[in-house]
Amino acid sequence: MSNNTAQPKSPTSRALRKLPYTHGMEVENFITDRRGDILEDGKELVAVWDQMFNGALKFLQSLTSSSSNVPSYIRQKIRRVTRKDVERHGKIIRYVQIHYQVNGKTIAINVFGPDPNISQITWLLELVTPPCEYIEELDWWINTLYIAASSSITKGYNIQPLGFNPYQSEYRAGVTCGEHHHIGGFKTNKEKKAIYNMIRAYIPHLIALSSTSPIVGGKPLGRTILKQGADGRTMILAPDCVRSYRLKENSGQLGPNIPEYLPYVGASFTREQFSRYVRKEIPDDRYVDAFPFTSYGTIEFRFFDAQFDQRIRLAIIILIQALALKASKLTKSGQIIPQVKGNTIYEHRKRAVNFGMFAKFQGDPSIESQGGEFVKHYNHNPETGGPPGKIFDSLRALMIWLKPELKELNVTESDIAPLLIMLWGTARIAPPISTATFMLYLNEKNHNNTSNVIKSLSLLNGRPRKTFCEMLGRPDTNFAELLQTKVAQPKRTASNTKSSLARSLQQDSRSRRKVAMAKERARLKAKQTLKTKMLRERAKQDRELEKKRQDRLRKLEQSKKPMPKTAAQRSKTITPSTFSPKRKPISSRPTTTRKPTTTGKSTSTRKSTSTRSTSKPRSKPPAKKTSVSRKTSKTKTSSRKPSKKATSSSRSRSVAATKRKTPAKKKPAPKKKVISKAAMLSKTSSKSSKRPTAQSYASVASSRNTTRKHVSLPKPTIPKRTSTISKTTRKTTSTKTAVSRTKTVTTIQTEEPYRDAKFVRNLSILNMPSRTTSGTIVPVIRLKWRRSIIQSMTSMPISIEAEVASMNRNSRFEKKLFQDKATLERASLKDSCYLAVPINLQKAKGEFQIKFIVRNLKNRKILATDFRSFSRKDTGRQRLPIIKKISIPPNRVGDTSVKVNAEADRRNTRGRIVLWALSQRGVIRLYDKKAKFNSASFTVDIPILIPPSICSSKWYIYAEYTYKGMTVGSYTQTSPPLAKVANVSLSGNPPLKQRVRTDYRTEITPKFKFKTRCEIREVEIYQVDNSSIRLVKRYRLRMRIKKGEQFVLESFDWRTPSLRKGLFRSYKQKTVTFQCNIYDDVGLIDDSLISLSETPRITVYK
Repeated sequence: MSNNTAQPKSPTSRALRKLPYTHGMEVENFITDRRGDILEDGKELVAVWDQMFNGALKFLQSLTSSSSNVPSYIRQKIRRVTRKDVERHGKIIRYVQIHYQVNGKTIAINVFGPDPNISQITWLLELVTPPCEYIEELDWWINTLYIAASSSITKGYNIQPLGFNPYQSEYRAGVTCGEHHHIGGFKTNKEKKAIYNMIRAYIPHLIALSSTSPIVGGKPLGRTILKQGADGRTMILAPDCVRSYRLKENSGQLGPNIPEYLPYVGASFTREQFSRYVRKEIPDDRYVDAFPFTSYGTIEFRFFDAQFDQRIRLAIIILIQALALKASKLTKSGQIIPQVKGNTIYEHRKRAVNFGMFAKFQGDPSIESQGGEFVKHYNHNPETGGPPGKIFDSLRALMIWLKPELKELNVTESDIAPLLIMLWGTARIAPPISTATFMLYLNEKNHNNTSNVIKSLSLLNGRPRKTFCEMLGRPDTNFAELLQTKVAQPKRTASNTKSSLARSLQQDSRSRRKVAMAKERARLKAKQTLKTKMLRERAKQDRELEKKRQDRLRKLEQSKKPMPKTAAQRSKTITPSTFSPKRKPISSRPTTTRKPTTTGKSTSTRKSTSTRSTSKPRSKPPAKKTSVSRKTSKTKTSSRKPSKKATSSSRSRSVAATKRKTPAKKKPAPKKKVISKAAMLSKTSSKSSKRPTAQSYASVASSRNTTRKHVSLPKPTIPKRTSTISKTTRKTTSTKTAVSRTKTVTTIQTEEPYRDAKFVRNLSILNMPSRTTSGTIVPVIRLKWRRSIIQSMTSMPISIEAEVASMNRNSRFEKKLFQDKATLERASLKDSCYLAVPINLQKAKGEFQIKFIVRNLKNRKILATDFRSFSRKDTGRQRLPIIKKISIPPNRVGDTSVKVNAEADRRNTRGRIVLWALSQRGVIRLYDKKAKFNSASFTVDIPILIPPSICSSKWYIYAEYTYKGMTVGSYTQTSPPLAKVANVSLSGNPPLKQRVRTDYRTEITPKFKFKTRCEIREVEIYQVDNSSIRLVKRYRLRMRIKKGEQFVLESFDWRTPSLRKGLFRSYKQKTVTFQCNIYDDVGLIDDSLISLSETPRITVYK
């Protein structure tokens, strides 16, 4: 690419016109073949794209040279042009990046490359202008970027700037083109929000004049009528045609809250509130029509279709800047932009998408009482003073209202000629004429030849055309006449009340709506009939396939079934159970001749022959025993005779087992561990006492354990598990070390924590200080459950015990036991639960140890134990701060208040109050604030928000008051709410029935109503039947719910579960119910607070 490529020249005949706000654009374009079809993803598209990108990169890099024909004020802003590679969706995407200087700052902009939201079908060319300060600068950048693309593309391929490709027969996500406008450079945040509110109110008007997607599948979606009016001008009528097919099908542009549309942004409105209103998570909340919280500090408008005419594009830019300037003036004069209702804007937007400028416009009756210039031009026709009637009438009123701003922008008639033609027509064409109407007019003139229409709208010499004004001529009303137009006074009805005006406007629209609703009902009925027919056919096919499968399985089962055995074969069959009565131990048989030896010898003999064959019957010990050795063991084992009743087969099996197990007897280690010399001497010396030999083995084990602890013991008479060591003496080097070592010397037990491995995985203690000045503490035990049968329970009664003992030898503090009982919820048995146990030490001080015990009250079995130590120091003050009382209304959830009555030692003190919620679901901080208190005794009324997930059972509020390094605490127990918090209903289409067949299908819509304010994070809907629990649908919401708010979630398809039971069996019927899990910011809300209504228990049968 040479540097001599033609570049757009900036006009030098007049001065630059500065925009009140910086303006940037993102323009999306199709890459098409010679016919006008888009290029699908493949080698052809990649080859065309590579050549176009490389040529555009060289062209844009040449702009920095002094020989290029670039205006000086633009060349000074271009710092450098580079290539940038970005990885998206596993692909390396190349961009041309320009470093541009704006308002003294250099920013990097990807001016040339594919759309970041890459489609899997094709690539869209996105041209991005830098933020421009002048109208001429923005015009130059748009033309330059188009020239860079069109001069580099392969011959035979084109760039198409339309909202929807005319040859596409259906809407596909990501394969539409739009224009995104960014305005910035605001002085205050108040000014920015006022501009957003102003343009938000006129979104339907801007959509009506900028739509460029009325042709789908090579033809319009309805009739186009060219009719001559009374004044002799041609009227272009298209009553059935959709003007913007791109916006009609792109429902994701609005989000799930279609009736509320976009919020009115007040002075304290934040982005988090915006994302909750549009029900989208950050950063996806920017995919709406207008977004005021971009990371660049701009307002982004995304509802414009891509424009084929450069003059129309500039006219839209001027209109946006004039609206922003008007909003700024109103704000500076102390006026407020009225709050137009979101559902009113949405209704007018829907009409503008379908009917363009011919759409019915009724204003907003709710703002009529506010008066002012905005209401005068928004709710009334400028020529008659009555209701506006159509959107193009309201656009005329807007143009008349913006006359001062257009003068301030130094706008000429040439700049806004497209707007004048659209609203007042020409000598030949009657108004209104939008861009979509003009495309339908071209299609009718070319006799439905879409190829000729595309050629008329394509780029000319690499730049966007100026076809609109060239083909239609001069506007019938010039700019000077517009400036002299006078506005009629608004006409009011006999009753000036808001409801009267609303009724008069609504009655006019109802009559028009009846016809449309009748057509819509007929269409939906036909659609439902077709859907029902398809479902029946599919169910019939499923039944036939199931029948064939059952027949195949029946034949397979018959072929694999063994032949029945004869009586002789059944009598010869020998099973292992026939030998079980004959292999009885010898000890169970009656014996008369043998006599056992002494107890000590017999026990040692049995221990020495520990590796005996399991197939041989156990016999009584032999009468004579000389020594315990390996040789004797072998001799005894081989000389033993089997029982007379043993068969020859059992003898051979026992001999083989003995031979296989003989090598195991060569291990000497077990015998040395079992019998020692001391044990043999103790047996000899204590023959008369006849002490059981088991004591000898226990003493050996105890001495071995004691040796590991470095403690000397006299005789091995202590049991194996010891909790105290009374005869251990230690040297105390200092007072501090003596205190720390009295844990093993005094009555404090040195037990280790215990976990029932079947149920408990881990235990930890929370809210437990190591040092405190408070006499009241509330430790929290956190239990993490194992995946066992405990998680299938619906509830579990438990007891929590805290045994407090002093660690000081000379303390008068007596051991105290604090106990609490609770019934665990189903949600607390899933993963982990939190158990609070209040402890009140009163005036006791020193070092203490707490033993925590958690028991199952059903069987009094201990689930876990743990130990913690802490110290309560003496502050030396005679008068300590105290919390006298904590009070909270009973049975509360959501918004409530807590009264804390506290007392300090003097007035005018600064302190800190912290409120904690201690429940089975966790430890939550409800309030934390530092404040100054004027009196020594004070009462604080603290507003809090109680999450529903923590209050389904009894819970504690723990208050801490910190003053001059001293912390005192107090607690109160609260009761769960009596009423349900949420009401959930699942409605089906077709409705859910109590008895359905296996081929039944429906579309379920969840509806929710909350009786309290809360924050919802996730909703799960489960299907419960005879054999399983299955997750049907999960919604991730992140939304804040107001008290009494109702909302509907997205519908989902549901079909009855299969009755199959294994491979060859099936259930006769199944009972199906639904269960709804709702999660707030803390966790799962218990089922006792959720009401599932209007959902029957469904029985599925064949």
